[in-house]
Amino acid sequence: KFYITRLLRIRKVTDEDMHHNFTCMLQADERTQIKIIKLKKGNTRDLPVRIFTTGMVLVVLLPCIAVAAVFVCVMFRVDLVLFYRNVCRRDDTAGDGKEYDAFVSYLKDCVSPTEEEREFALKILPMVLEENFGYKLCVFERDVSPGG
Repeated sequence: KFYITRLLRIRKVTDEDMHHNFTCMLQADERTQIKIIKLKKGNTRDLPVRIFTTGMVLVVLLPCIAVAAVFVCVMFRVDLVLFYRNVCRRDDTAGDGKEYDAFVSYLKDCVSPTEEEREFALKILPMVLEENFGYKLCVFERDVSPGG
């Protein structure tokens, strides 16, 4: 006895094909077998629209959010470090043995058309950095005695 199995693949099936009968015939020696086949739809389930839409939105949004987060971190890295130090109450420069965190030098003989530069260097910058962020600045005109 011989058994042969063949797989029939139909490349394109339309809705109209579902209503027709197909005849398969097998001839072996003097015997002929005929089978009638009717196609029926399988149980293929698509994703619900809500889940598909949510997935597509996430696929688009997550890379955008990641790029935005990296951009914000690069643009505001100093502010983020200062925020971290403020929140965690951790400052690596506190015990480094240095008397000052930064030195501000401004040539007082330099005459500019406006006093904005002088006011920024000698008043605004020290006020913001010392009072708001806790840095200790060495301002040449204020902290260095003549000849010191």
